[in-house]
Amino acid sequence: MKLAYWMYAGPAHIGTLRIASSFKNVHAIMHAPLGDDYFNVMRSMLSRERDFTPVTTSVVDRNVLARGSQEKVVDNITRKDQEEHPDLIVLTPTCTSSILQEDLQNFVDRAQLEAKGDVMLADVNHYRVNELQAADATLQQIVRYYIEKARKKGELPHDKTEKPSVNILGMSTLGFHNNHDATELKRLMTDLGIEVNAIIPEGASVHELKNLSRAWFNLVPYRELGMMTAEYLQTEFGLPFVNVTPMGVVETARCIRAIQKVLNEQGVEVNYDQFIDEQTRFVSQAAWFSRSIDCQNLTGKKAVVFGDNTHAAAMTKFWPARWAFM
Repeated sequence: MKLAYWMYAGPAHIGTLRIASSFKNVHAIMHAPLGDDYFNVMRSMLSRERDFTPVTTSVVDRNVLARGSQEKVVDNITRKDQEEHPDLIVLTPTCTSSILQEDLQNFVDRAQLEAKGDVMLADVNHYRVNELQAADATLQQIVRYYIEKARKKGELPHDKTEKPSVNILGMSTLGFHNNHDATELKRLMTDLGIEVNAIIPEGASVHELKNLSRAWFNLVPYRELGMMTAEYLQTEFGLPFVNVTPMGVVETARCIRAIQKVLNEQGVEVNYDQFIDEQTRFVSQAAWFSRSIDCQNLTGKKAVVFGDNTHAAAMTKFWPARWAFM
């Protein structure tokens, strides 16, 4: 057996760092001992991007343990603000540094007095949540921060885009097959006559977040990342969301019908039945793929499905019910 490699669901600070480093010109500072600072190595190994923004570690050492870390953390934030000129600096502790029980929000408030960019604390409980839960919460916090900031400045748009448009929520660095999925989803939206208003957080700017409300609906392809943001946008702006993962013939059709329902409810009469029929019978390779598995004489055998929660669950729907999965 060959084992496909990626990474396990890690601790909370990994989720926060994934979100922060997905945005353009956002810098993350991790308040942590040296043993927790492996994110840069892991990301450079798995993503192999040329221009990714590294994460800075504000090291918790014996001096910090003896005297406290307020001055060190504040100095690191202001120094990175001067050196990198980021739009936003996100400070995150780890489960190890959380033992110190320091008031990190106070550190952020002090640093904000000197920093030219924005500074915020990733407010997650590192003892109670894992990587995916923290990523979901951090994305929602950043979106809420910039929408509230735009509202205070009177810069929040109140109009929808001229044509039906969508925000795709949950694409992030180190996401399982996220780059491929983004390409396919953009192609699908184009085929449906829907413009892509924004894809967050991967490759997005925090300055674009105020325009999320201009979309007609949100698409959340991964249940583990993006749902909190979609629910927040629905509460704030009445923005509906579709959270059906379009993977496989059946689920893609169900996703498209959910999109059709959302658009029809907003006064746009669309009917995608013919599109679904043509894709299912003549275009999609999913039906052929699921049938071709039996040619390997694997009927009735057990199979291991590898991937994140969404991809693994969706993959198990491809094969006949007589298969057994582990």
